[in-house]
Amino acid sequence: MIFGVLAFWLLVSVLGAVLVKNPVHSILFFLSSVLAMAGLFLSLGAELLAGLQIIIYAVAIVVFYVLVITTIPWEKVKRFEGVYKKELLFGIPVVFVVFLLMGYMVLRGSFAQPVGVVEDNVREVGRTLFTSYLFPFEVASVILLVAMIGAILLGRKEE
Repeated sequence: MIFGVLAFWLLVSVLGAVLVKNPVHSILFFLSSVLAMAGLFLSLGAELLAGLQIIIYAVAIVVFYVLVITTIPWEKVKRFEGVYKKELLFGIPVVFVVFLLMGYMVLRGSFAQPVGVVEDNVREVGRTLFTSYLFPFEVASVILLVAMIGAILLGRKEE
């Protein structure tokens, strides 16, 4: 029951973060989704991941987003609204294909098997993160780097 409530909360928060126009409201929805995800981790018995979720995302990333929002000149951003129609038409099929591939991996993959309780949670998370999940970890790092560079480019003064 708790898992279902937290999952519903997470879905509503993610949709709110993506669909609202106001950037401050989007950050609040993102923070709500981070807290819901931490609650899901707690309900699954992964206390370390819940703590890392709150420390890394709820504190560091949200503060970073608030700093970016306060430094970007929004008049400049408003000029580019509605320009990305070609990218949207290209992105929808890509998202659909990626969703089908991920669904296939979840249903047919061997990683979907439940694992036993591990005594040393921190060591196992570190070992798994830097062996099996090294590529997704690095992809997330590159995405954050690209977002930071984009924020710097949007915020710089024109010469």
